[in-house]
Amino acid sequence: MNQVLRTCAAATANLGRLRRRRRVQRTAVKKSWHWPVAGFVLGGLVGMTILTTSVVGAFEGGTAKTVAARRVFDVQHTPTSLVPRGSEVALTYEIACGYSSLRGSQTGCVPTGTAFVRAIGEHPYTPIPLKAGPGRVLTGFVPGRFTSGAGFDYYAEIGDDLGDSATLPGGGVKAAERVWVVSKSTTVDVGTHLFGALKVPEATAVVAGWGKTDGALGLSNNPSEASIGPAAFDVAPDGTVVVLDQVNHRLAMFSRGGAARSVPIDFGGGDGDLAIADDGTIYMLDQTSAVNRTPFVRTISRSGTLIASTPVGAPIADMIKVGPTGPVVHAYPAEQWLPTGAGRPPLVPSAQLAKATTGLPVADGREVVVSAMRHEAQFALVAGDRVVHAWSLRSRTNLGEVQLAQPSGDGLLVVIRLWTEKQAEFQVIRLTANGVAQSFSVPAVEWAESAPLSRFRLHGSTLYQLRSEPLRARVVTYRIGGIS
Repeated sequence: MNQVLRTCAAATANLGRLRRRRRVQRTAVKKSWHWPVAGFVLGGLVGMTILTTSVVGAFEGGTAKTVAARRVFDVQHTPTSLVPRGSEVALTYEIACGYSSLRGSQTGCVPTGTAFVRAIGEHPYTPIPLKAGPGRVLTGFVPGRFTSGAGFDYYAEIGDDLGDSATLPGGGVKAAERVWVVSKSTTVDVGTHLFGALKVPEATAVVAGWGKTDGALGLSNNPSEASIGPAAFDVAPDGTVVVLDQVNHRLAMFSRGGAARSVPIDFGGGDGDLAIADDGTIYMLDQTSAVNRTPFVRTISRSGTLIASTPVGAPIADMIKVGPTGPVVHAYPAEQWLPTGAGRPPLVPSAQLAKATTGLPVADGREVVVSAMRHEAQFALVAGDRVVHAWSLRSRTNLGEVQLAQPSGDGLLVVIRLWTEKQAEFQVIRLTANGVAQSFSVPAVEWAESAPLSRFRLHGSTLYQLRSEPLRARVVTYRIGGIS
């Protein structure tokens, strides 16, 4: 399997890098489109996802004002999740370690590591030494015998000669990365994308100007940076559109045919995301923007009352969804989905890591898994060690992030960015076992920044898209079903 192209997201320092990446928002084409989606970023998805690099970091030392150097230990790894039968799989880890000065120079270290692999259904793990290559890259090869069956699980222990170490993923043997063997998939070739052939929305659910009053949405408009608007949104069971208006530190609620209302929230900063359960409970991911601050998930009642909060068991998180047993967060460095728990109290970080999954948990004991590259994206519905169905989406036009990959009917609904140096659009594709049941293009109306993977939501048979323009934000809808 070709090596997945890395994105700029997912490192301890990624929060800053991600924000800097977004400051090119006003250009005709974002440079960020040059990365495909990792995993789902979808953890594969979304794991519903942007194609990303997994990173784990540990830093020691004082602030920039008091010390000339700091101890650095970062491990970068792009998980492999869907592979052909009988293939040899390369596991690659890039290490940054040693002491880094304020001027950018770095003294080196000697990284070492071992990957531990077992075929699905086996008990003992087989150690595979990771061999050092140029640029402090550690690589190990999983023999084809591990992909002769259903697939394999793996984790790695990485260290250096300075005493730093990390286990990736954090749950280790309790929640190893899983790789599924794909014996058969439905191939969908979308060819060269035709820009400009756009579907008109069926309806507009929300229209909100920029501002602080009820019915408006906050805008951070610094001339030296991109304009930043609402981070995310979701749709409640009764059809109310709830927007994470983080600039105004509130949730903005737009009911069908009713007046808009706002609920104040505690929000740490940076990007965020939210998801609404079937009972109306709101789960909000607060990523926070300060280095070394932990993301939090806050549980909020339908009336806006804070019920509970818990730190996420990983330094970086970019998405939250509601799975069959409660909220799950897509987190790095392992690019796994961590359950934070619907109970009161919610799960503590160690329990989240121990229960992490490679795919996004959905109904009927299944997971959605995504693996994407510049011109091909693979999607799979899996159940335990079995691939229920897989799709290979091929495109001669560049693929960007996977905004959505979610069960729909007897298949998946996928929303993925397609881009060139001058333009970009989203393609909405409903995949079934026979191929494409529905496909249409929608514009990328993104004048103000939101969280990278928060522009679309599927609610029943309706697809919602968050749009932003110089004078307002809108949420428009498209009907999913039939042929188009």
